Amino acid sequence: MKIICQQPSREREDDRVVEMFLQAHEQGRFSHAPTWLPQNRKNVEVIATASDGTRLAIEHTRIFAFNGHMEQEKLLRPIAERLEAISLPGVSGKWFQLRFKPHFIGRRLRRHLGLVQHALVEWATSTLPTIPARQYFVHTFHVPIPLQNVPVVEIDVEVWGGMEVMRPICVSGWLPQGRRLDAAVKHALKSKLQKLADAEADVKFLMIDMPTHSDSDIAIANIISDAESEFPLLAKVDEIVFAKTFSFTTEGCIFFRRWNPKARRWSEFLQACRS
Repeated sequence: MKIICQQPSREREDDRVVEMFLQAHEQGRFSHAPTWLPQNRKNVEVIATASDGTRLAIEHTRIFAFNGHMEQEKLLRPIAERLEAISLPGVSGKWFQLRFKPHFIGRRLRRHLGLVQHALVEWATSTLPTIPARQYFVHTFHVPIPLQNVPVVEIDVEVWGGMEVMRPICVSGWLPQGRRLDAAVKHALKSKLQKLADAEADVKFLMIDMPTHSDSDIAIANIISDAESEFPLLAKVDEIVFAKTFSFTTEGCIFFRRWNPKARRWSEFLQACRS
C-alpha cells in the first residue's frame, strides 16, 4: 500500500524515518501529537498518543552497512551524493542500484578522495547506460583509479527495468551477512531493548532501519527469534518495524513492514512517500 505523507519536519535523520512511519501507520492514528524525547539521555525516540489515549513508544536503531564501520559510511556519503546526482541522457525506465563492499576504500585512496569521486563518476556515466536490466542479477565491476599501481574500487550493480524514478541511481553499502549480521543485530538489541522496557507506553515498537535493498529483514527476524532466551526484554516488544530506507534520499520513499515476534506474523509492506 502506498501512502503519501507530509514532508517530515524533524532535523535528525532517525526522527525523520520515525515521523514518516507515524504518518503511514494505521492511517496516521499516532501522528497528531508525538512527544519527541531528548536523545542525550536514555530515551526512546518518541512516544505518540492516539485520540483514544493509547500511547505508542518507538525506539529506532540502524543496522549499518560495513558491519558497523561508521567511518566507512561517512566516506561513502559524499561519493553517493556525486553518483546519485549523475544525469543519464537517453536512459529511461531503469533503476541502477550501486553497492560498495566493506572497506571499499583504504588509507591510500582516502588521501585522494577527489580523484576517486571523479573516476567513479566517469565510470558510471559511460558504463551504466550499457548494462541491460535484469532484476536480482548482480554485476561486479572493478573501477581503476588513475594512481601508481592502479588501485581499484569494487562495485556491485543491479539494474531494474520498468521503473519510474526521479533519480535513476541509488548508492549504498552491503549489509553484513552471516555471523556479522548476527553480531550487529544482537548489539542493537543489547543497546535498545532497555529503553523500550522503561518507556511509559501501552504499545512498544522497535524500528530497525535498513539502508540497503535486500531481504535481510527475514534473516534479522530469524536472528531475533533465536535470541529470545538471551534477551528476555524482547517479551516487552509488541512489534519489530523494518524500515527499508534505501530510496529515502533519492525518491523520498520508505518501505515499512511490521513483524510480530510473538505470533511470528508479518504485515503487508507500506510504502510511505513524501508529498
